Amino acid sequence: MDAVAFSLAKAHELGMRPANARLRVWSYVIDYAVSLAALLPAGIGYLIYLVTKQYSVVPLVLSGTSALLLVVYLIVLLSLNSRKGSSPGKAAMRLRAVRLADFAAPGFPRVFGAALVFLASHLVPVFGPVLLLLSCLFDRQHRRGWLDKLTGSYVLDLRSGIDSTNERVLARAEYLLTRPDRDNSEHLPKLGTLTHGASVEEAALPPRPRSSAGIVGARNSDWHAAAGSGTQVVRRAALAFDDGSYVPVPETGLIGRAPVAESADPRTLLIPLKDPERLLSKTHLSFGSDGADVWIMDLASSNGTQVTPASGRPHNVPAHTRALLNDGDIVQVGSRTFRITFQETEK
Repeated sequence: MDAVAFSLAKAHELGMRPANARLRVWSYVIDYAVSLAALLPAGIGYLIYLVTKQYSVVPLVLSGTSALLLVVYLIVLLSLNSRKGSSPGKAAMRLRAVRLADFAAPGFPRVFGAALVFLASHLVPVFGPVLLLLSCLFDRQHRRGWLDKLTGSYVLDLRSGIDSTNERVLARAEYLLTRPDRDNSEHLPKLGTLTHGASVEEAALPPRPRSSAGIVGARNSDWHAAAGSGTQVVRRAALAFDDGSYVPVPETGLIGRAPVAESADPRTLLIPLKDPERLLSKTHLSFGSDGADVWIMDLASSNGTQVTPASGRPHNVPAHTRALLNDGDIVQVGSRTFRITFQETEK
């Protein structure tokens, strides 16, 4: 299997879907319509010339305006395609172009090369560019046109597949791909069961106070002092959730849709989160603080746990392994996120 076939097979396994020809044609039409709109002032200037039958400043100004608008539009088009694999037409049809090598945005060299080839196709008026744009019809399986094959790119349909330029989505897809033995249609881990084997439903949880974010109130959420004898500095740590809620980090806690502690330890803080997409497991991860550091541990959740450092790319946290967090790290659990914040104050 060559590199292209391998990348296409991996893209399909990760959940990427090729854009069909109809959506691609409509994206071309929209992009062309925007460029024609930029030429509208020049068209008005030409009509003025036809009516007056004489040269004047107004048609020249309108023509110059069209030229400026067209140049700006071409620059924006090159920038969007190279940095995001998008354009006005692709955005309207929810398409995205990516590199086959790593499923990231195409990059400027590839997009600029494709633009030069597309301009050269106009040497054969009408037929050349039309044939080039409709060449995706010849590849019935992957819908890759000649420009796609020339630049090593792949146009995705975001309506029916994942967006690989979203690093968190791609990290979660890669995590699921490494665990083919799990039933990913049911996001309920084998955690949070009673000793007799009966499943614990969310409604069976004892009532505890909730904030507006749906987080159970902490019974042991005091700040922790930094480790070391004689120190007068208190290091405070908190979880800043995506809905604006803050929870001080306790000694130990659990996060999930309906977390249940394996032992009836009153020090364990339970944080159930609302997750409409049901990507969050019932008992997704454990976390805590030893007074100086904050750690998390994925509990073999269905969709995994991703950590995005303050400066870096997201990475998956291995199951049943403690991972230490730094200030500013963002943790993704299901469709929810929270950020780690630290503050040191004198005692």
